[in-house]
Amino acid sequence: MNPKKDPIATPLEDEMVEEVFRMSDEEIVEELREEGVDIDEFDKEMDDLFTSALSEGGQRRLSSARQAVDIHQERQQRKLGKDTQATLRDRIAAIVAQNPGLTMAARNLTEEHAGDLEGVLEDLEELTGDDWDDE
Repeated sequence: MNPKKDPIATPLEDEMVEEVFRMSDEEIVEELREEGVDIDEFDKEMDDLFTSALSEGGQRRLSSARQAVDIHQERQQRKLGKDTQATLRDRIAAIVAQNPGLTMAARNLTEEHAGDLEGVLEDLEELTGDDWDDE
């Protein structure tokens, strides 16, 4: 939950920022000197702060870009590795035609679920593969 800002402080803060923006560089330096601020040290601190902010922003952008590339590569791999539904049906039909000894459940694809053809194909390949120990 965000803390509520004081409605009076916001216009006051805005006015202070506007006043600083209206000041010349010489006026800012003079005011800092009056406050006892070491200008060279202040300048270095501001440069370091700016550099740090740029670095953090760059790291966040780099991290986001890497994540986007990873997501894109994953999607591309899925697209390349995924057969069309028609191709899967053709491969299943070929296995069923070449293996008349399969049970009715393995041959009957009327109960097929959309999107599960890859699973059916894997099961049929496993059933008809040479990995069985026929002894």
